[in-house]
Amino acid sequence: MLLIIATIIVIIFFYRRLRVKKITPATFVLWILVCIVVNFFAFAPRFSDPLAGFFGFGRGLDLLLVLGYALLVYAIFRLYIKIDELNRNTTELVRELAIRNEIKLEDIDNEEE
Repeated sequence: MLLIIATIIVIIFFYRRLRVKKITPATFVLWILVCIVVNFFAFAPRFSDPLAGFFGFGRGLDLLLVLGYALLVYAIFRLYIKIDELNRNTTELVRELAIRNEIKLEDIDNEEE
């Protein structure tokens, strides 16, 4: 029951973000599919057991947890790369603006007098 409530909350959250155009329709569809897959395997775990056995896990839930962990690590890695790129772009922009708007010490001295 908690999983169904959590899924509904996630869908509402992403639907609101879609309405204000903070995410793309493709991202919304991706999250809907993730919710459907998670719910499917939560309510029908016997379907995930053969897949888990193929990858060497005892239960389907173990496979889902490992996949979830791997996806989280990948997402953190992608965010780290994006943040690093934003930092570099900000530094370059600040440098360029500082060079364009260079104020000479003589100009400051003349304003004070």
